[in-house]
Amino acid sequence: MCCNCCSVRQQKIWVFGLAGLLLTLGIVLLSAWPSIFRQWMQSILPLAPNSFMYKNWITTPTPIYTSFYLFNWTNPEDLNNPDVKPNFEQIGPYTFSDYKVKEDLVWQRPNVTYYGTRTFHFLPELSQGKLDDVIITPAFATLTAARYVRQYRRPFRKIINFMLNREGGSTYMKHTAGEWMFDGFYDTLFEFAHKLHSPLIPLPSDHFGWFYQRNNSKTAEGNFTIHTGHGDLHQMGELQMWNGSAHTGYYSGECGKVNGSTGELWAQQRRYDETISIFLSDASRFINMFTVSNVTMHGIDAWRYETTELSFDNGQLSPDTKCFCVANRPCPQNGVLDFSPAAYHGPIYMSHPHFYMTDSSYRENTTGLRPDAVEHGMHVIMEPTLAVPMSLKGQVMLSVLVNRDEEIDLLKHVAFDHYAPLFVIQIKAELDDRLLSLLKLALNAARIGQFVGLGLLLIALAMLIVGVIVTKKHKWHNEWRMTTSDKNIISG
Repeated sequence: MCCNCCSVRQQKIWVFGLAGLLLTLGIVLLSAWPSIFRQWMQSILPLAPNSFMYKNWITTPTPIYTSFYLFNWTNPEDLNNPDVKPNFEQIGPYTFSDYKVKEDLVWQRPNVTYYGTRTFHFLPELSQGKLDDVIITPAFATLTAARYVRQYRRPFRKIINFMLNREGGSTYMKHTAGEWMFDGFYDTLFEFAHKLHSPLIPLPSDHFGWFYQRNNSKTAEGNFTIHTGHGDLHQMGELQMWNGSAHTGYYSGECGKVNGSTGELWAQQRRYDETISIFLSDASRFINMFTVSNVTMHGIDAWRYETTELSFDNGQLSPDTKCFCVANRPCPQNGVLDFSPAAYHGPIYMSHPHFYMTDSSYRENTTGLRPDAVEHGMHVIMEPTLAVPMSLKGQVMLSVLVNRDEEIDLLKHVAFDHYAPLFVIQIKAELDDRLLSLLKLALNAARIGQFVGLGLLLIALAMLIVGVIVTKKHKWHNEWRMTTSDKNIISG
């Protein structure tokens, strides 16, 4: 704008008009911006193709690390020695980067169904073990066969005993860490069971590894159907079905219900005392976590959730969890879950690492386990406004029950019935700097808008005051020339 070309009237229109505009914007931002921003955020949060949330969900948005701790049985030769308890040494961690891509998406609003392909890459710099470390564990295949036939009459048990003696049954197994985790190994007993093609023990291969054929597999974890948040943000990320069913089929009643979050998207608008649930596909169940404290992380206020003694309860503390007991089997004491429905009915159990938060009887017949609250708990630190997980640490331990069996030659002289730890799987993740910056911006945007509104309001008021003063004192640009010209015209 050229001031020399503007009349006083035009200058007043520009100043007072601009001041009025800034005043209006300032009032709107100061009073209505938080509500406007909140509505806008709610419009972009639901998951949809090519949406903001989609781009941060379709692939792993922040580094995730999966670590394995393997337990080495140091004295298998003393299994039958009543003077020596079995000793287990924790080896690891063996840490892998864990990258996930969602594939084969089917959108059926308000849900979306997908498969997740996970790629694991060994990170020796973050590990305290090598993939060629030799690890010895109890022969859980022998123990599974012995457990399975225990319900039958003696003649059939004799047949299984003969089979175990003939087809490679043993009391322990010895393989490298890499073979135990992803590489797998051939086993004669597994080959025998695989060739039977029995629906009772449907082994998919004559090889075995805890995560054999899982790396780069799209179908290993099954498919997931989650709520996208459309129509109800309180349901966002909640698992609706797993493998096309709302029930796992492994545990009865509510305990077999597909429930919780997969850990990537979380429902918003939660209360502080509200429980969150994480669904573990490998465990075929959900785990409840409870709010324990308010925390501040990277300058952001958040809620900390942890597992408690209720998380692996079997009805001892809460009647609602009684359904995690498996029919026709002794129900474990609090803190340990019977994992047999998902493990070919073998004597496999799941708990916190080192039997943390369990009855001491689980450790009394072994040595080497040292439960620790800091090391062996689970937690999620979540920003409650947008339900963004800032830090996650999840971990479980699998163990096998070793007990004497008079009908099985390999087990008839076992000195101590005991729970032998097999491995711990641990998943850790934290928001990276990029996502932290976005989160801080989203949390502060409403306040920033109000500050901008206040600034505009002050500028507008200053302009109005200056405009009034200039008008009173006739100090507008070129106003004295116009006044002189008017006087000359009148005098002339």
